[in-house]
Amino acid sequence: MRKKLIGIGAVVLVLALLLTLAPACGKGKEEATPTPGVTPTPGVTPTPTPEVKTLKIGAIAAASGPAAAWGTAYVLGVKWAADDINAAGGIKVGHDIYMIKIFSCDSGLTPAESAECAAEMVYDHGAHYVCSLATNAPMLPIFHENKVLHIGLAPGHPRPEFPYHFNGNTDSWRWMDTWVRQVTEAHPEVKTLAIVNPNTEMGQDWAAAHRAAAPKYGQTIVADEFFEMGTVDFYPLLTRILANNPDALSLDASWAGQQVLLTKQARELGFTGWIHHVAPVPLDLLKASMPESYLYNIATNEEVFSEPIFTQSVRELNARFLELYAKPGESMNTCTIHGYSHVMCLAKAIEQAGSIDVDEVLKVMDDPDFRFNRIYIENAKIGGFESSGIRRQFPHFQAYSEIQDGVLTALKAEIVELP
Repeated sequence: MRKKLIGIGAVVLVLALLLTLAPACGKGKEEATPTPGVTPTPGVTPTPTPEVKTLKIGAIAAASGPAAAWGTAYVLGVKWAADDINAAGGIKVGHDIYMIKIFSCDSGLTPAESAECAAEMVYDHGAHYVCSLATNAPMLPIFHENKVLHIGLAPGHPRPEFPYHFNGNTDSWRWMDTWVRQVTEAHPEVKTLAIVNPNTEMGQDWAAAHRAAAPKYGQTIVADEFFEMGTVDFYPLLTRILANNPDALSLDASWAGQQVLLTKQARELGFTGWIHHVAPVPLDLLKASMPESYLYNIATNEEVFSEPIFTQSVRELNARFLELYAKPGESMNTCTIHGYSHVMCLAKAIEQAGSIDVDEVLKVMDDPDFRFNRIYIENAKIGGFESSGIRRQFPHFQAYSEIQDGVLTALKAEIVELP
């Protein structure tokens, strides 16, 4: 009798279990649990809760040495853009949100240190996106091998063999051609020129570009000299150069700190002619390094960002810089704008791709219809295909300014683009 009761009880238990499971198994799908207080819409699957993830971006630039004025300003721009993006809610990729984390490395703007920084970003931090103001050549093979999308500010040329590299600046030949035209338009009386460059790959490239551009605009190069990196005593070099009585001394690819020393020592030797800062040197750095009486007849790429010749985006960014970061007497460095716009470009391309996969983002940036806010140039496009066979060249904004009696005045601004 006991065994029969146990058998009947088991049958009842099984039937009860089947009745309990029947609603859930009726169509082979599990129904979503309704949110308390919310009536689910028939046939609509609830949106998954966004997952917050991290996107690593490397920032490589000189934080020390004679290029530190550029490098620290560039990294500030990179970090500033990341802060703005994160404060606005991050980068939206599908149902996920990516908050940017910046890893910075001091390249010293030397080939060896630039390569070390590239390896650090790839192998130590696992970054697949890097923005830099560093020596491109030793970094590109590392980035290419590891599929790292790189935007480099240092002047160079788009190279089809390195498709993950974007040139975030114009190439040195177009830069120099634009510059020589600008200075000769401003001062056609300047006919003879002495050019000075560091004895580096970049310095050799800029010197060759200057030799090509000068005769096109009626200038004669009467001295063409190179100096070794680490030089601080330029008096012997300048004495030899100035013996040729040039109308202007052009400092070409010299780094900011080197241009300061060359300017100061040339004035100390009695040179009163024009000094050309082909790469911009911050006015506050010049004023901190020499008597203000030396700051005259200086042509420069340095900008006055409050001037109406600049875009509204530039003027707004400059106003925010003065409020958030500027020290007394300090102005925003042009490299800050570049760093800021490079990160903003990446963020837009990633959102448009709907993926953080580098190859998917690369397709977006390679599209002729892709546009982004370059800050200098709103609705900017990436070019370079006709001249280099690959669309990897950012447009560049090149200003012509002058310093007289310690006052910087912006006179001209041009967009330099490659089709």
